[in-house]
Amino acid sequence: LFMQFDIINETLESKAYWLKKALNQLVYLFAIPILIGTIGGFSAIAFRKLINLSEVFFQLISKGNQDYRIVFLPFIFLLTYALSKRLLVSPENVTIDEIAGKISAEKGGFNLKKSFLILLLTSFNIGFGVPVGREGPIAKLGGVLSEIYLKLTKTNKLYFPIYLTCGVSSAISATFNAPVAAVLFGIEVVLGRINSYIVIPLVVSSSVSTIISREFLGNFPAFYVPELHYRDSEIPAFLVIAIASALTSTLFLLLLRVFSNFRIIYRHAWEKISFICGFLVGLLILIYPEIAGVGYDSVTKLFQGEFSPDRALEIFIAKFFAVVLSFGSGIFGGMLAPSIFMGAFMGYSLGKLFTIDPRVFALVGSASLLSGISRAPFRSSLIVIELTHNYQLVVPVLMASIVTSYLAGFPNEINFIKRALLHKGINVEEVFKKNLSDLRVENFVKFVRPVYETSHVNLILDRFLNENVRYIPVVKSSKNQTLVGIVSIRDLKLTAVESSKRLHAKDVMTPEPFTVTLEAPLEEILKVIALFEVNLVPVVDESGKYVGMFDVENFLRKLLTPD
Repeated sequence: LFMQFDIINETLESKAYWLKKALNQLVYLFAIPILIGTIGGFSAIAFRKLINLSEVFFQLISKGNQDYRIVFLPFIFLLTYALSKRLLVSPENVTIDEIAGKISAEKGGFNLKKSFLILLLTSFNIGFGVPVGREGPIAKLGGVLSEIYLKLTKTNKLYFPIYLTCGVSSAISATFNAPVAAVLFGIEVVLGRINSYIVIPLVVSSSVSTIISREFLGNFPAFYVPELHYRDSEIPAFLVIAIASALTSTLFLLLLRVFSNFRIIYRHAWEKISFICGFLVGLLILIYPEIAGVGYDSVTKLFQGEFSPDRALEIFIAKFFAVVLSFGSGIFGGMLAPSIFMGAFMGYSLGKLFTIDPRVFALVGSASLLSGISRAPFRSSLIVIELTHNYQLVVPVLMASIVTSYLAGFPNEINFIKRALLHKGINVEEVFKKNLSDLRVENFVKFVRPVYETSHVNLILDRFLNENVRYIPVVKSSKNQTLVGIVSIRDLKLTAVESSKRLHAKDVMTPEPFTVTLEAPLEEILKVIALFEVNLVPVVDESGKYVGMFDVENFLRKLLTPD
């Protein structure tokens, strides 16, 4: 009888354990993402309402005369600078890389004061016609509100990166009515990895926020594009857009860096400079009213054929300089909308060089330039496709975006791995500001005794069991120390089914492993860290002889230690 009770008790305990585990998974994968998606959806609605209020306010004080922007914008630029300075907030505009860094490296820590200041000023700026977008501030708001919620509910910090990404993605999804692009944004830009434990919360939160925004704001594309088509023979022509987008995005980012340096050098006179920048932006809008605000109405008119290619080129140039002056002077806002606007008008103007519908060039150009500026080609392609509900051009859009991203990053390989490093907590911009004299390979070499090609597998197994090593280098022989391979515990597992009596190191090793030299530059080391999930990397001399193992963990510890 007692044995029967023990069996029943064990069964109940087992069922309780699995029930608790199932409930925890439901909470993690669905309940919390639904709440975060709700936060993201309503934050996007609130942001849109703030922009509408700012537009109404502008109409009231200007009495409907759009030309008054040349009067108001200088004071808006000056106000933004004054508030940033008074509240000790950096005038640097919020970027997606900054948000990704906060989530990946710091697991939050958003500046609440700066976040809400940016939100209010951006809504004010857009309402008054400053040529900026919405996605940067709304993405940050989604992250901030999610972080507040997670802290109030005392959620385990282990889950912060995933849930904060849910908050950012859901806010973007609701703002642009683009749930798939928002999920891809979270994976490509913020988290940098993909599995069910990441995808499910992202999909749930972005879907919920999109449903909420569609209920209150409607379900329609950001700008209207007719059904467009292309022929396969026309694909080479899109390389022209990719090249133009790469050049434009490179120049754009270079000018922003120049402005950033100017703000430091001329900080004592920046009030006057920001006022002048505001006046110049107002003047450009007075001449080209199409460039004011987010500009999606003008993009719609472009696809309706209301502009000639020459007029489109003029508007593109005007928008380019207006955006550079705005962001360069310290105005807050998003870069997505301006990038799409500039890319569309630039692409349309290039259409006259070919016998192709210029609207096709405009759509491809909008994604291509966005890719060059954001360095996120997949997200750029998908968000443009979702914004326009135009899926026929997905191939040229993807190809042009990829080529643009490559050309804009060439020849510096670091440009291609910046986000991969950011996902590991390494901000490349900050790294190269440090004293790098100690970050040489030779300072982080750990000697791991090698085995020979002919060493018996049992010897290798004994080394793994008795030494604290995960990788063992393989050299040709005791006299010839040329590195020929490396053995990991995984290699032994893969060959465990075979007879160990006839196996030697050369039979189980990974041949020709990736190596670094003692003279390897920092860029090469960072590439190794970005591309490989290993803690030791073989080091060889110029002739290929084994020297030791590069200790990645110690290197990272030194790299990430504050000066």
